[in-house]
Amino acid sequence: MYQLLPMKRGYLLVIFLFSTFLSFAQPVYSPERRAELETEWMRDSLNATPAQVKKISRIALDYQRNIDKVINKSGTVAKKLWAKKDAQLKTILNKKQFQRYYTREKRIRELAKIKPIRGDRQPY
Repeated sequence: MYQLLPMKRGYLLVIFLFSTFLSFAQPVYSPERRAELETEWMRDSLNATPAQVKKISRIALDYQRNIDKVINKSGTVAKKLWAKKDAQLKTILNKKQFQRYYTREKRIRELAKIKPIRGDRQPY
């Protein structure tokens, strides 16, 4: 009986550590959900018009689907996708909206450890 007690503690410890590990796991969103969240942010933060939101939604979904395909590849591919996305959004957003979008994206890209293709230059 006394031999089983340390074994039970070991199982409890493993279960506790595993459950703690799982609690720190980040949710993985689908490309559709990530595009939806990005579109919502642009609609709310950039005061995008309904026509802009419709176009932004298509661009965001296309980008999110493509980024999943190249996520484990080199940063060059991601930079090209970012440049394409930026160019498309630049045609839809006005200067003030694009500047705000680009400031946010620059922070996100720095956190991802992949520098924007434009470097430190301003987008306009």
